[in-house]
Amino acid sequence: MKWPKFKKNAPHQINFSEQESSRDPIFLKGVRSYTDLIYPSGVDGTMPDAVLIDGCYTACLICMDFPYTVGGAWLDDLINAGEGVEISLHHFPQNKTQMIREITTQIGFTKHKIVTGGDNQTDGEVQQNAFAHAMHIKKSLAAGDELWFMHLLIRISAFDKEELNWRIKFVESILAGKDIFYQRADFRQMEAFVSTMPFCELNPTFKEQTERNILTSSLCATYPFVSYELSDPEGVFMGLNEHNGSAVMLDIFNTKKYSNANMVILGTSGSGKTFTTQMLAYRMRLQKIPIMMICPLKGFEYKRLCENVNGNYIRIAPGSKHTINILDIRPTSGEGNQDESLLAAKLQKLQIFFSLMFPEITHKERQLLDERFLTIYAKRGITSDNASIYKPKNDSGRISFRPALKDMPTLGDLHEEIKDVTDLMDIAIKLKPYVSGSLEFFNGQTNVDIENDYVVADISDMQGDAIPLAMFMVLDCFWDRIKQDVTQKKCLILDEAWRLIGAGGNRLTAEFVLQVFKIIRGYGGSAIAATQDISDFLALEDGKYGRGIINNAKLKMVLQLEDFEANALKDVLGLSQEEMSRITHFQRGHGLLYAGNNHVAIDFRASESEKRLITTDRLEILKYREEETL
Repeated sequence: MKWPKFKKNAPHQINFSEQESSRDPIFLKGVRSYTDLIYPSGVDGTMPDAVLIDGCYTACLICMDFPYTVGGAWLDDLINAGEGVEISLHHFPQNKTQMIREITTQIGFTKHKIVTGGDNQTDGEVQQNAFAHAMHIKKSLAAGDELWFMHLLIRISAFDKEELNWRIKFVESILAGKDIFYQRADFRQMEAFVSTMPFCELNPTFKEQTERNILTSSLCATYPFVSYELSDPEGVFMGLNEHNGSAVMLDIFNTKKYSNANMVILGTSGSGKTFTTQMLAYRMRLQKIPIMMICPLKGFEYKRLCENVNGNYIRIAPGSKHTINILDIRPTSGEGNQDESLLAAKLQKLQIFFSLMFPEITHKERQLLDERFLTIYAKRGITSDNASIYKPKNDSGRISFRPALKDMPTLGDLHEEIKDVTDLMDIAIKLKPYVSGSLEFFNGQTNVDIENDYVVADISDMQGDAIPLAMFMVLDCFWDRIKQDVTQKKCLILDEAWRLIGAGGNRLTAEFVLQVFKIIRGYGGSAIAATQDISDFLALEDGKYGRGIINNAKLKMVLQLEDFEANALKDVLGLSQEEMSRITHFQRGHGLLYAGNNHVAIDFRASESEKRLITTDRLEILKYREEETL
């Protein structure tokens, strides 16, 4: 195989022959021409199915036929097929008058064969298609269109044979979906490779074999100067689009593009899920969007970033001094039914909470508890009148734009109320650990700042039946804040959601979480669920809640998954075989983002300062600590 030759003394070559007498011979010996720089150091063309060039395997596909009518940007899937896939287009204009004459002759010949009948049914169908195609071209030419001959070749490269074969199969699936007939250029890979180089020299054999007529309108559609880009004007930077290197800017609150701002982040352990979640939260916080997080597993990983943005880190656990009063009544925005009683709404939530606390509670006990709730609230001067939750206005003459709330009753008040009631004796005994026992942090007035714009609730030290209680208590608190102002953007993040709605979760808790995902949009909010155990996430009640959350999240971010996890998501997300292969091969810090109709592969990028605050990698944390001590 001969490489194209450059002309002697061409402008692109360096020629020192005229000045050799005046130059140092040692200097001239070390000078390289352009050809030395652009030619590879080694080429192996002995393989039948690929060419090895400087350690890179390259194979070519030659396209023999494709539909004669195509839509706009019909090759965009190939353009955006990712790294190692390039297309080579050659097109030549044809004489319009001559082509009309030839097509007219071909139409008459084909029509005669149709009338006389072919050798078999297949032959008849071929003639019918050829006749329809010829008539379409003739009408288009008569309307002012032009005719071209186009040749399409695809070059695929990779640094190992296994990856090359995977990419070839990926491209073949795209071609099959577009009804493009192709062949592998086996035993002719070197000729095909040279034909795809920017020499504008198409091998005569390939020129004859791949020649395909195409109209100007369809030819224009082969140049899809568009790509899968995600660049929302007010979005946060997520990373780089792996297809084209463009910046991915994501604005989850862009209601013109996304029907809701909800998101699920799915990835196996070690895929970078926690890092990605915190990076997104941090950048939204920079946009002054309040962030509320619930961490039922490894919550300490969120503490460093929380403290560095002046957030509030709340640890709900035995021995902790942090307390949230489940009986708190908090004002909301008043949107919707303004006559709705805040006390009645709180009582409904308390029924759920005590159903979690006492799963075997009877209907009679529930009714009696409801009466005792009204009693302990009444002792604080709180009734169904919403104004009763506020302290009386003082006489100092000061204007108060935010009236102070009354002290609310606690679980200790409830215990005192029911401990002598015969029918509630069992409830009082079971309630005792939550009042003065190992779980007494459930009892008391709220002593944490939940109005901070970056709040992390760490419930990872909770065990057993106390997990759904702590989860519900924190979620109830955050939910009241979310409903305060429907015009303000805000984000609720549930990390390791599988612990809350998975196989080991509670149905009532899972139902409440699903309800949040369904209606948070109405309060201007976003709910984000991150999980690493996909199978468990889809286990409770045959995946009812996990699937419900995914279906109510317009945005999905899928990081690296194991094969069995990808299979579990295949039907839920409608993953193609190519996407499943990509997901299982992702490196840490890479993922697939489903945003509307776009599926974008992202290389997540963080600054060095962000890495110091967010990373959970042991070696990186050790390195940063050592640097701080220097």
